[in-house]
Amino acid sequence: MRVVDQALGWFLIVLGCIHNFVAAPMSYAELSPQALWFASAGLALWYAGFLNLLRVRSHRPGGLLVAFCLLTNLSLLAFVVAFALIRGTWAAAESLALIGAVLVLTVRSALAAFVHRR
Repeated sequence: MRVVDQALGWFLIVLGCIHNFVAAPMSYAELSPQALWFASAGLALWYAGFLNLLRVRSHRPGGLLVAFCLLTNLSLLAFVVAFALIRGTWAAAESLALIGAVLVLTVRSALAAFVHRR
């Protein structure tokens, strides 16, 4: 499962890069508060991916890393589900892929938190 966790962590990072370096310039002609707000979602994907890679690559992740990773994944999951529902795109392939990736990472980080507490 470590391979799946690593792949999904990298998926979030790559998706954040595409969001910020492809979609943002296509959506906004100039730097504006709206463009920066748009880019912040890409940064959130990067940070979630980075935390998950740290958790997976750490041989014995500490309680704080596991807790931060779980909280990051839970909040990102709530955000992507709410965003997809509000936009009405929850059944679109890209929404399902993102929701699925974050859901798997959330479950995996919850399991890591449970194992760490034992």
